Amino acid sequence: MLRAKTVTMADIQRHVYGTYFYLRVGMGVIATAFPIWLYVWGTAYGIPLADSMSAYYWEAIEANSPVRVWFVGGLFAIGACLFLYQGFTKGENYALNLSGLLAVGVAYFPMEWNCTSNCSKWSMHGICAVSLFIMLAYVTWVRSKDTLSFLKDSDLQSKYAKAYNAISIVMLTAPISAAVLLVIFQQKGAYVFFLEAAGIWAFAAFWFAKTAELHHSNLDTPPGAA
Repeated sequence: MLRAKTVTMADIQRHVYGTYFYLRVGMGVIATAFPIWLYVWGTAYGIPLADSMSAYYWEAIEANSPVRVWFVGGLFAIGACLFLYQGFTKGENYALNLSGLLAVGVAYFPMEWNCTSNCSKWSMHGICAVSLFIMLAYVTWVRSKDTLSFLKDSDLQSKYAKAYNAISIVMLTAPISAAVLLVIFQQKGAYVFFLEAAGIWAFAAFWFAKTAELHHSNLDTPPGAA
């Protein structure tokens, strides 16, 4: 008869640290795949590259495609991860929680469709989307620095700080530029989709970079395991 393994404190710590590692990596993977998967799945159902990622919510109906499910499901998955992930400070945690709710709001409130010149310049979908990237840019630019002091190498601290600043700029300017072109100037085209995708991929890059930073500072290593 097999004896059950005794669970030790070290086992529990490895489990907790591992959970946060895979949560960060999971957010990066989902965000990286999100725009690609929308395009690939839409193409499989005869949907050409949409003017924006949000347009797939409605394009799916006309093409009888389940791509709307992937759009909504992907945003809900990212939102849940952001809400569940505990920040290193209260400020970061509040920002991540709000970002998670805003991601769900982007999915819950669809963009206006087939309204031509009657489309309003402000909508709950647009407000949630812009606010989401503003909050994420705040986390990347400000709160990402909270753990840099644990890096023993000052050069490494500087490199990560510069990387986070660059990521936050892309994360903020790319989707806002897309929103301005699409909503205010009524400009449509593939470049809007790729501007939105750039913001999403910047979000993914942040979580991959944060995981690497925590690894270099041993903050993701259980006590006694370093």
